[in-house]
Amino acid sequence: MVQTVWSVRENKGRGAVSAPLTAGGATPPLQFSPWFLQLLARRGLSSLEAIETFLHPTREELTNPFLMKGMREAVERIRRAEVSREKVLIHGDYDVDGVTGTALVSLALEKLGVAHETFLPERARDGYGVSREAIQRALLAGIRLLITVDCGISAREEIEEARQAGIGTIVLDHHQIPSGGLPPAEVILNPLQEGCAYPFKELSAGGLAFKLAQALLGPEAFQFFDLAALSTVADLAPLREENRILVKEGLRQLSERKRTGIRALAQTASLGSREIKTSHVGFVLGPRINASGRMSSAATALRLLLTRSEREAASLAQILEEENRRRQQEERRVVNEAIEEVERTVNFAREQVLVVAREGWHAGVIGIVASRLVERYHRPSLVIALKEGEGKGSGRSIRSFHLFKALEAAREFLLEFGGHEQAAGFSIEREKIPLFRKRLNEHSHAAYPAEIFLRSIDIDLEITLEDLTPQFLRELERLEPFGVGNPKPVFLTRGLQVRVISPRKTRGFSRPAVWVTDGKVTYEVVISERSGIQIDFEPGARLDLVYTIGARRWEGEVILVLEARDAKRPS
Repeated sequence: MVQTVWSVRENKGRGAVSAPLTAGGATPPLQFSPWFLQLLARRGLSSLEAIETFLHPTREELTNPFLMKGMREAVERIRRAEVSREKVLIHGDYDVDGVTGTALVSLALEKLGVAHETFLPERARDGYGVSREAIQRALLAGIRLLITVDCGISAREEIEEARQAGIGTIVLDHHQIPSGGLPPAEVILNPLQEGCAYPFKELSAGGLAFKLAQALLGPEAFQFFDLAALSTVADLAPLREENRILVKEGLRQLSERKRTGIRALAQTASLGSREIKTSHVGFVLGPRINASGRMSSAATALRLLLTRSEREAASLAQILEEENRRRQQEERRVVNEAIEEVERTVNFAREQVLVVAREGWHAGVIGIVASRLVERYHRPSLVIALKEGEGKGSGRSIRSFHLFKALEAAREFLLEFGGHEQAAGFSIEREKIPLFRKRLNEHSHAAYPAEIFLRSIDIDLEITLEDLTPQFLRELERLEPFGVGNPKPVFLTRGLQVRVISPRKTRGFSRPAVWVTDGKVTYEVVISERSGIQIDFEPGARLDLVYTIGARRWEGEVILVLEARDAKRPS
């Protein structure tokens, strides 16, 4: 069991606000509860202007896309293709970010009347990054312009090959700039490149595609908020600043279900007419879009997002549903085997980075498996699927550990790699894996203090159950959408008494159901099996509980529940 440290921020006391907040003029003062004002302040929102901007983001606050380095040149190049009737190839990637970004660029070019084709690589056949097969296909089809989405920033050789063949390239890629420099593309759209004045650096690839569409189409691009939101949430981009606007507007569009494919996907996933939230994107819609790219071809998901046929959408959504079930089965098998490998091979006293490899693992699920290892062990985790002497690897990280920089430190052992701080992909020869593992851990010990490998929970407020007033609960809803960079608020309540413990079965999880009380108020506590919480208290026992606020449906009603993050006996 990984040790968990609670970091409880000091409460300022009920009603303690540094200064009165007024909107000025005829607008009345903000009427927020003291607890909510403290919560806002702890998220860096203490001025009225900052609070208003955060709580009420609008599309009018979107950044001018032409501030991005290369945007004007990208628009001019596409307009030139439009006028001269050049054919364009959009080369995406096989995950949600790559698929939604490809769909968005395709729809934008369709609006302009630009002839184009799409290409999504197949994981087993093409591997990571820009495919040489796609370039050969483009050459034979008379393509003169290649647009890469969610890939290309590391594809120096492939883009040079395209250039030599007379094909120009526009790269839309949000991944880290490789130490070897930029590829020889005509235009690169990546806010991380040197000299880019674009103020927000954390757009997903779908977000970059949206900015290109905005530059090309103006307000017409706002119809693509739903695709940008899918991309942003599924790729775990931080939900702040411009991403918050994209996701808030996009969730509204997703809930309206105007896009034929989204409507069919939500129906197949049993979402009914429910309002779409980030949790639905992350755990329902996103995995189904991802499933085709993981298990077979991402082209199925792309067709679903682009189709206007109700019949085709229903058929494609059902295919994704079946692919997702296969993915879940394969994931469970590989997770169990990966845990066996960790327990058998890892010396936790010496190794801070987990590296496991085995023949027979499906390359399409190893990223999810790496995430499960991170959840279980709280260590950066890299999972490698071996086949014929070569491994395809995927890594996930913990907060404060920069995975891409770690791979750069071990690049001499890799055939190729790419990614960003929290996630990365790579390929490696089988015999290099022990040296790779050793180098990663040497880098980790030299670059990071041991404390970051302790699981920690940042607690926003220590409150009582009575503090969960209807006003405070309504105010918490205004912080949505929740996700990376804007997590659900975490609360601590001490000295609760366990009233009842009973088992509950829900789809995909077996959860114990626990009711707790402070003597005045009683709430149900929901415990996910992924949390690792072991509650062995008998009814009547006392516990200190760390939790977020959630809800479940019961007989048509929405019931507030406490989603347990951790629990301990009172000290």
